[in-house]
Amino acid sequence: MKTIEAIEDAELISISFNIPISEVVFIELNRTGVWLSKRQVPVNFRARFLCDDKFSKKPPLYFAVPVKNKTETAFSVNENDQLTLGSHVLGDVSDLEIDTCDCSYFRKNKTILNLNSNRRGNCSGCAYCVHNYPIYDDRVLKDRQRLSGKSSIREFLKNEIIAKNKFVNLAHLDQIAIVTGIFSGEKAVVKHISDVREVASEFEFQGSIFFLGSELRSKSALAEVKKYGPFSLCYAVDCFTDRNFRLTKKKRNYSISQIIQTLSWACESGFETTFAYIVGLDPLKDIFEWVNKLQHDINRFPIVNTYQIQHPDQKKIITPEANKLDYFLKARKVFESIFLPTLLRPRNWENYRSLWTHWFGNEFLIE
Repeated sequence: MKTIEAIEDAELISISFNIPISEVVFIELNRTGVWLSKRQVPVNFRARFLCDDKFSKKPPLYFAVPVKNKTETAFSVNENDQLTLGSHVLGDVSDLEIDTCDCSYFRKNKTILNLNSNRRGNCSGCAYCVHNYPIYDDRVLKDRQRLSGKSSIREFLKNEIIAKNKFVNLAHLDQIAIVTGIFSGEKAVVKHISDVREVASEFEFQGSIFFLGSELRSKSALAEVKKYGPFSLCYAVDCFTDRNFRLTKKKRNYSISQIIQTLSWACESGFETTFAYIVGLDPLKDIFEWVNKLQHDINRFPIVNTYQIQHPDQKKIITPEANKLDYFLKARKVFESIFLPTLLRPRNWENYRSLWTHWFGNEFLIE
């Protein structure tokens, strides 16, 4: 499935598509993964690491990509801890480790807390999800304890977040993002958002609560959430086609048209509103059709993830077009054609599998 063998291939593709070479390289890295010469992480697991950014003057980039056999990808981390494309050194790698289902992690210089409070590692059912395949063991699935009530949330924030990071409180956080497993229903989500807000406020948190999921749907639930302070909704759309086959029952029983209505209500409520989508599952024509419809009812650029294959059976899930890099570059162009006339832009700190790293069209991304 690899398209690029060397930096010269990336240069030719960059010219052909009029996309900066850094974007081409990092999309291919996310798509095809990396070989580790020191075998620090098993094949088919994911490795996360920082890498010096030779393409810009920005801080090191964070990656979380599948680990592959040497023949499956042109990217490697060599014995000198350098990320390479063929023989070309892309940067020095640090903090390389196995990508686990942790209870939480930070983004954007520890001003964003991603809270895995409902055990993402136990989430399964969607046909494309890596958790449906026999890959991971206890080295990855480390989030068995659910933060099910205010007392457990309080203990976690106090001991695992504030104490371990030597924070005075949580006043510096701009956002707590609830990015986690599927809840039992809408009422459970609303209750959990209320609990997180109440407990986090005890530690001086005044920022926004962000929820990425598919269970928050009704106008009445959104009205209830509004009582709890600043809020952002990211609806997990994931795919547009074959939803009855690909999605778990809790997700597929709500149509794209119904999702658009929910997004509209969220915008009317004054929330930051967007959707999450996985590139690699749908034909390009369907991406253009549905993103064009969705864009009218969001006020923040969608979180667009590159589909990563970690098990051979996942190849059966993708659209045939997604076997080549060209598909992902064309998908990037589709999103740019829709959003360049708007003020909405990707935020590279909030997505480590994005189609954009530094550039959106001809614009250099600031965030």
